[in-house]
Amino acid sequence: MDNNRGNVPPMTPKTLTIYIITVISIGLFFFFVRGDEAGKLCACTVCPILIIYLIYAYRKEKKADKRAEAKNKNILDGSYFENPKWHECYVAYLNEHPFEKPVYSNMKKDLLARFKRKEYVMGMVFMLFLMFGSCCLMVQNMFTGILGFFLFGLFFCWDFSMYIGKPVRKWLKGDIDYDTLESSYKNAKFLTFKKNGLAFGSTHIHGYTEKKVYAIDYRLVEGISRKIVRLKKYEDSIYSSEEYQHFAVIHVCLPQTGEIRDVEIELNEFQVQMAIDHLQTFKIGGEITETVHVEQKEDNMLT
Repeated sequence: MDNNRGNVPPMTPKTLTIYIITVISIGLFFFFVRGDEAGKLCACTVCPILIIYLIYAYRKEKKADKRAEAKNKNILDGSYFENPKWHECYVAYLNEHPFEKPVYSNMKKDLLARFKRKEYVMGMVFMLFLMFGSCCLMVQNMFTGILGFFLFGLFFCWDFSMYIGKPVRKWLKGDIDYDTLESSYKNAKFLTFKKNGLAFGSTHIHGYTEKKVYAIDYRLVEGISRKIVRLKKYEDSIYSSEEYQHFAVIHVCLPQTGEIRDVEIELNEFQVQMAIDHLQTFKIGGEITETVHVEQKEDNMLT
């Protein structure tokens, strides 16, 4: 398991001890040095509550680590996905969420439509509001107003470029056989999750993320595997929550060098299994591999 830590380290027994000593010291200061009623009230109520919360957060993280360790072991040996309860949930998901079809028969139009997301529109509206506020600020402080207008303008341009499908337009300008890819795309069966998509066309695997668009010839696909990332979230070094991210990893053999290049697309755990199960149906020849790679990341959210 790989650990990818942020700038702020997670809580350790040593860190917990330092926090508790610091809180006790602050409590003693408010109670004896400051000595007024507000200070004593803070020392007798807020400080103990804070200490209890720190201990609770520490124990919560340790329990989560133990559960994750057991889960990771089951994932790596394959028993997690062979569990009858998980399989039952998987079948229920298949029945409720079948493969999707392209909305438009035109590949370019369909891909561009997938980037017209509400969050980009909301981002542009918010940035326009901040740009307007910066213009008003110019009356009092010209430099700050111009700086704010320029900065928020950059964010607006970013959201706008994503809304009009910048990754799609960049990909279409590359060296691609558009007619062949569109013919494959028209018959594709899609899996979509968040800002990502993976589809099995007639001759190619099609995929996209927020930054890239892919079209992979089945003849170059060596196999597919799953990658699972445990993302631990912290607030000021205190454990708050966690989530598991699931990726379908397509192993592609580059025709020029024979080097294996991995293409990772995030889906949910059932969609990853759907991709693994259905790749054999669409790939002509070749061996499909199913391996699992588990990572752990820690996301520190400063508040």
